[in-house]
Amino acid sequence: MSPINIKFFLALSLLLTFCISCKEKPEIKKDKQLFDTQFLTKKDYLSLDIHRLDELTDDQFLERIQYDYTKNCLTNKDSIAIVEHDGYRINLFCIAIKNNWTSRERGAKKVLQYLKEYKNSKTVEGIFPRSFNRITGEKIKGLTYGHFGQPYDVVGTAFFATSIQFTIRQFFDKDNPIENEIRKLCNSICNRINWNFAYNTDRKCFTWFKNGKEGKQFDGKDLVGEMDETFFLQLLVLSAQNWNYGTEAYNNYVANIFVDEQYGYRYFSTKQYDYKNSEQFTGITVNNPEILKLDNYPTAKLGYLVQSHIWFDLKEYRDSICNINNMDYFEGTQNAIKAQIRYADINPGKNKLYGDVWGFYDTYSPISKKWMVTGLPAEGDFDEGTISITAVISAIPFAPKESIKCLRILYNEFKNDGIYTENGFVMSVNTNTRQLAKKPDAFFQPINVLSIENYRSCLLWELAKKAPEYKTSFDAAGLIPTK
Repeated sequence: MSPINIKFFLALSLLLTFCISCKEKPEIKKDKQLFDTQFLTKKDYLSLDIHRLDELTDDQFLERIQYDYTKNCLTNKDSIAIVEHDGYRINLFCIAIKNNWTSRERGAKKVLQYLKEYKNSKTVEGIFPRSFNRITGEKIKGLTYGHFGQPYDVVGTAFFATSIQFTIRQFFDKDNPIENEIRKLCNSICNRINWNFAYNTDRKCFTWFKNGKEGKQFDGKDLVGEMDETFFLQLLVLSAQNWNYGTEAYNNYVANIFVDEQYGYRYFSTKQYDYKNSEQFTGITVNNPEILKLDNYPTAKLGYLVQSHIWFDLKEYRDSICNINNMDYFEGTQNAIKAQIRYADINPGKNKLYGDVWGFYDTYSPISKKWMVTGLPAEGDFDEGTISITAVISAIPFAPKESIKCLRILYNEFKNDGIYTENGFVMSVNTNTRQLAKKPDAFFQPINVLSIENYRSCLLWELAKKAPEYKTSFDAAGLIPTK
């Protein structure tokens, strides 16, 4: 795919986290009956005034963030299913039940409804369309995704399949009609996916989309060469029923993975493609002469780096590429976070509060009032002073002390400016101007809830390990425990 197409694709992917290009606005259905007020009376901190959250313990503070994000995500369900979004949101019912925000029966019924909608979806070879009508299962007339039109979403399908195979099926393990049907649908949906159909054998990789009437055209970004949210797909297929290419995709992915070093820390990383021509690459001032010679900008984007760790506990497991680089994938993400914190300590842009405050990822800029593509600036460069709160929360399983401290400082400094609402933290804040991006990060709120839960209880990791496919995937990938 040409650099121009890659640039356009990435821009679209980011914009759709909070915006859908559709002729008609989806109907929003409010579900206020999900959360159990009887249970919630035992946790008064979940209803404490949003200006008094500094009174909470760290664990209460984190649960409050989880609760507010979950409430926002699950009580607002639109008539259009977006597979990338639902792939994460469906896990939230497990979090709500586990934390006694709702009853198991009520949550199970909601999960079953989601699964029936996806079972009814009109797929190609089991690959879901990026969006579809929840009632009919058909693509929505007039709903397009930029120049991709109405593609079939390989990565979105993987999000959903991974969630129902490794989380939902394991969590709902009771012998009753609803939970029996949940497990049956989880297996049925996963087993109908033909991952061979989604795989480009010539390039030895997956692409983000399949396109065309019958989905035969490979489209979107080639999924190889970076540590991003598609790493988990390489693990998922290793234990899939319909997969004939062994470790070929996984080996090609990790063998070409980009490794970077900034501010004294080495990590598996991402790049910003064609940054010199990207109108959205506005959050970083590029001064470094050596970086200006590069076609692509090396940058650690925390939002990308953390997602594969949602289901797979990669700490203290190494494959051959980890051994070559003397770090596992968990340590790589930790090092990227350390590099971000070191950059904030150096603070070349002289941005206010930097040091204990950090967190850099693609986000909505309160300065330009546009979506901006950003991340960790290269040495010699600096950013505009906008902190992605999403990035800070997503780092909690990897650097809990530093992440929680940063969140506390941001909350205390900007609580009277509106940094925390009834729907949780806003998307971003500029520490120099005190301006906030108040649009909700609809895509990343569930990811933040799941990241916090893995820190608090290891729930998703422990559920995933109960699945027989988990060990099969790790063994095939050559992920060997180091301790």
